[in-house]
Amino acid sequence: MSLQDPYYQDDFVTIYHGDSRRIVGYLPKVDAVVTDPPYGLSKPGQINKGLRGETNWDFFPNDSREHGDAHAEWIAESLSAMVFQHGWMYVWLGHRQFGIVTKILEDKGWSTRFLVWQRASPAPPAPSATWASGASLCVAAYRSGRTWNGKPSDINNNVLRADSYRHGAPGKNGHPTQMRDCLVRIPIELSTREGAVILDPFMGSGTTLRAAKDLGRKAIGIELEEKYCEIAAERMQQEVLFR
Repeated sequence: MSLQDPYYQDDFVTIYHGDSRRIVGYLPKVDAVVTDPPYGLSKPGQINKGLRGETNWDFFPNDSREHGDAHAEWIAESLSAMVFQHGWMYVWLGHRQFGIVTKILEDKGWSTRFLVWQRASPAPPAPSATWASGASLCVAAYRSGRTWNGKPSDINNNVLRADSYRHGAPGKNGHPTQMRDCLVRIPIELSTREGAVILDPFMGSGTTLRAAKDLGRKAIGIELEEKYCEIAAERMQQEVLFR
């Protein structure tokens, strides 16, 4: 086998449509992994009826608890080997996978911190749950010699505040768990140099790739569902925002 042709490519971004586990072995090392894999939260056929109306919890195929744990193990075991010594891993994940990723990476010699996404308005709780989801966690991992662009005088808070995308909100692109730009842009800006290569093996609608391109970094994205590859490709063709 050989590396397949990209679904989309420009001077900064390359997108592959397919299974990450079959593609990453053909890729070069990268300066950072920044990703938001499925957490294993989908409830097949489940519609939750609450005070705010109906919420569809059937997000993705193959997104059971077991799938979420397997994604976490693969990221920590396999993807960590693809990152240069100076590089970082930022993995947004569910609370069940946080310990999995942290333990594996620390056993491999990585140091870990964490980021918190605090939502302005908590997401509705899952069926039969009690607490609404007002926050998400991210493992931030690095090793000796890491890249860091923050100045000693800066206070870089590990709590990032941004609301989740609601139905019909400006910028909502059709992906059910679309990330806010700041959740990936700030880590990329602080932890990589201009021209660095960022990998997102669970690309979704391309938020990580879009942020990397806007910041003058290069990015590789992989996505299993073609409809999200198309959304991401359209986003990559938009004008660069921040440079």
